[in-house]
Amino acid sequence: MPLSRPAAANPVLAWAFTIALGLSPVLLMSTMDGGSAGYYLLILLSFVVLAVVRAPAPGHAWCANRREYVWLGLGMAVMLVGVLASQLFHGLWKGSEVEKAVRFLTVVLVLAAALRIPRATLAHALFGLLLGIWYAVLNVAWLALSTGGRPATRQFNAVTYGDLTLLFSMLAFLLLGYRITRFRRTEFALKLITGIAGVGGFLATQTRGGLLAIPFFIFIALLVQGRRLNRYKALAAAVLLGVLGLIVAGDGTMRQRIQLGVNEFDQCQVSHLADTSVCIRLQLWSAAGYMIQSEPVFGIGGGDRFRQELRNLAEAKLVSPMVARDFGETHNDLLYFLATYGVLGGLGLVLMYLSPAWVLLRRLRLDDGPARLFAGAGLMICVGFMVFGFTEMMFRDMRTASFYATWVALFLALSDPARLRWPGAAG
Repeated sequence: MPLSRPAAANPVLAWAFTIALGLSPVLLMSTMDGGSAGYYLLILLSFVVLAVVRAPAPGHAWCANRREYVWLGLGMAVMLVGVLASQLFHGLWKGSEVEKAVRFLTVVLVLAAALRIPRATLAHALFGLLLGIWYAVLNVAWLALSTGGRPATRQFNAVTYGDLTLLFSMLAFLLLGYRITRFRRTEFALKLITGIAGVGGFLATQTRGGLLAIPFFIFIALLVQGRRLNRYKALAAAVLLGVLGLIVAGDGTMRQRIQLGVNEFDQCQVSHLADTSVCIRLQLWSAAGYMIQSEPVFGIGGGDRFRQELRNLAEAKLVSPMVARDFGETHNDLLYFLATYGVLGGLGLVLMYLSPAWVLLRRLRLDDGPARLFAGAGLMICVGFMVFGFTEMMFRDMRTASFYATWVALFLALSDPARLRWPGAAG
């Protein structure tokens, strides 16, 4: 007699796994350590699900898409190889950086477990996005009203916090097309109001770089429509983009921030060591370029090596003393991983975006509407983090790495086409 049972016979475990996934966004936006605690709980539950819940047979999604998921795992593993190779070459050991790379790779573990949970149950994790948005909105509103200035969020800096709020809001808008509960109109209204509030919260953070991602999000939403796309929906998307542009243009604070960025860029052409927001980024990017040239294969190594190199560059008058003193990363994910871990680090980051994105992009051709919608949501996460990473280091710590891996796994599982062949599992 087998020890494992199908997911339908383990509703408590299925719901525990789903709730752990759903709590990730609100823990990310509300705490400093709760995101990691929730991640560890989810990993434990993933092992329990794999041990206890029997996979549907013979059409289990992991088997049906085995080659696809093997390539996904290999792509996600390149970052870990790059980190280990760099640290071995330099004779270093930085356990936190190794753990971050391992967290990216656990997308495979969480995916394998999520594929054993019925889609109807697993989809309830999406309500966690709404909780995360509302906490972010209330947090930003309180800080803005109490200080009268740009909200200095405690969980992340304002840029990362604003970018995450925008991403969650765009996902809420996209998921308007999927009904989770039997209360269709109430659920639709809740998602719509939450998405609008989230965009307002994003604008209140005065985050300029996040605006670059909005056209990409709208383009993905159009791709999700597939053959159902017509000129009216395309026109609606264009109108939405125009309305967002008018909102940004009408927001005096955001408009001032954009103009300030333009003025600071012009100032950098005259005084490239000026300690302004834009000039600091340009200095950090230039510093990363020097480091990449000096150690292109294995990078300069982890730990405090980046700060040490900045101090050396400050002595050579290539960056300002303030930049060398106050910054330990590049405000750009790709440049940081290339400078720190070399070619494998940079390749690992690119594959971390592309490996799941390629799988999800292919699923946009599916006939199953919900699967196509979930694939688009997962693609938004991949593209969002990539675009945000141009002007901010989104993977500065392990909390965002955990969210990226686990929620990409969630949308890969929800969009898996093999679910349609499971008796009673499609949900």
